[in-house]
Amino acid sequence: MNGHLSFEEGWKVLEQGIVKCSKILECTSTRPTVAEYMNCYDCAYRMAVQKNHYCREMYNGFKTTLEECVRAMVLPHLTQKKNDYFFRELARMWSNYCVMIRFVTGFFGYLDRCYLEQCKLPSLSDTAAASFFGPVFSYFNDEARDSILTMIRQERDGSMVDKELLDVMRGISCSEVKTLMSNAVLQDTYAYYSKRSSEWIMHYSLPDYLAKVQETMEKESKRIAHYLFTTDDDSLHLCLQVVRPPLMQTYESYAREKNIGGELLLQTYKTVEDELLARCSGLTLDSSSDNSSFN
Repeated sequence: MNGHLSFEEGWKVLEQGIVKCSKILECTSTRPTVAEYMNCYDCAYRMAVQKNHYCREMYNGFKTTLEECVRAMVLPHLTQKKNDYFFRELARMWSNYCVMIRFVTGFFGYLDRCYLEQCKLPSLSDTAAASFFGPVFSYFNDEARDSILTMIRQERDGSMVDKELLDVMRGISCSEVKTLMSNAVLQDTYAYYSKRSSEWIMHYSLPDYLAKVQETMEKESKRIAHYLFTTDDDSLHLCLQVVRPPLMQTYESYAREKNIGGELLLQTYKTVEDELLARCSGLTLDSSSDNSSFN
């Protein structure tokens, strides 16, 4: 190809490449051949480096075309599915989408390495995640949220950690729905331990209850880090914000109700508070304040 390549001419080639790769979503197409892949890559490269480049137009087209693929080929598979069935289908489609995206982002490799970094725009992989989860949560917000929260509760209650859940949450953490889903997880965590604390305080002695609080804080710090992809410091902060309050409020309420007070209670509370902070501050993730907003 010689001379200036118009956006219309170049994008036609790229769009055809994306559409072919989108068939991977339904497992009805083989992957692009080496010749097809290189043709798309060369086209995108030329459009990015020529004097009158189309970097912004390609970036916008990339995002728009992926969103259209998701609406046309992913959303119909999620219709009328609930809870575990919804999640399993969501995880399957996300897995297929990730395979598709490995090829599509390759077409635009130069764009990702140079233009997006210079302009401080989201990477192609993050943009692709947003193009998937944006439409999914726009159409199926309640179903997606509830199915994910159900899976996390099941893991918390003793089920094995679900690799598909971690994969989906990793994708969400790169998308624009991260804050929405993070808030939902934290609110559900607060509600979960508000209920569990009432059960534990009746079942355990006070010393055993406090030991349970310590154990729970350690596990939830790691769980929050796993599912929300936070740093260890952030996970500790969130754990202190949403897990400790309901557990310790139940402890204090029970002690007042049973007239357990005086210096012994104060010293016990101070001791467990110090131990909680010390043990949680020392947590590692090697195995993988104000709480009004969670009431």
